[in-house]
This record gives sequence, structure tokens and C-alpha cells, in this order.
Amino acid sequence: MKKIILIIPLFLLLIGCSSKVEEEKFAYLEYKNNLEAQEKFNSHESLDFNTFFNIDRKGDTVSYSLTINNPKTNMHNVKALLIHNYDTADVYPSVGIFDKEKELLSGSNDSLVLEGTIISADDLSDVKFKLYLEYTTDEKEKEKIYYEVQRG
Repeated sequence: MKKIILIIPLFLLLIGCSSKVEEEKFAYLEYKNNLEAQEKFNSHESLDFNTFFNIDRKGDTVSYSLTINNPKTNMHNVKALLIHNYDTADVYPSVGIFDKEKELLSGSNDSLVLEGTIISADDLSDVKFKLYLEYTTDEKEKEKIYYEVQRG
């Protein structure tokens, strides 16, 4: 009887953890699919923050990163996903989907960095990068940003 009493909470804990992981995977795929299908993007001038994109090749490894900083408004519960159109099975870099949501506060030195790699000897100069960013304002309004990353 004591064994059953110990097993039941462990079983419930396992079910709870696996459903959270499944929810995160579902959210990631939903954000990714929506971003891939997106045809209208926010202009660079309309963003309430700065972006800095960096791409660097060393042999067959292409490292890329997008830094988001200098928010003009407080950004709470930030979720972000950076994708590209190069065919890969890799997971794209994200913030706030599989890990804790972040905050970017106006007037602070806070920043978000999304970093990824592509393993390829191909020329990647035509690869397009897209950002999805979601946050809540001080007024509890949810903002969604779809941005096609400007290179160069």
C-alpha cells in the first residue's frame, strides 16, 4: 500500500512535466509556422527597440545572432523566435518559449540575444531571416511583431 501511495504522486508529476513540454513544443511550432507564412512585416522604423544582426562564417559553420536592445517602452513577458529560410532540421533560436519569458525595460542596458548556427558549405548570402517577437506592455496590452531582418 505504501508503494502505491509513493507511485501515484510520481506518476502525476511525470504526466504534468510531459504535458508542459508538449505545450512548449506546440507553441514553438505555432510561432514558427505563423512566421514562415507571414507576408506583411513591421518596418524597421516602426520597431520600439533596436536590432543588430551579425553573421559570421568559419569553414562550414555559419554563426548568426540577433541582438534586441534599447527598448523605447517596457516590454514584459517577452517571447521571441528567429527563423531563416535555409532548409534545416535544426531548432531555431528562441527566448521565452522553452525557457522563462524575459523583460526588456526602457532606459536599461537589458538585451536579448538570439543565436544560431547553420552547418553548410553553400553560399548563404540570399538566406532571409525573420523575427517574431511578442510582449506585454505596462498597460497589459499584447504586442506582436513580425520583422524581416535587415542584413548589412
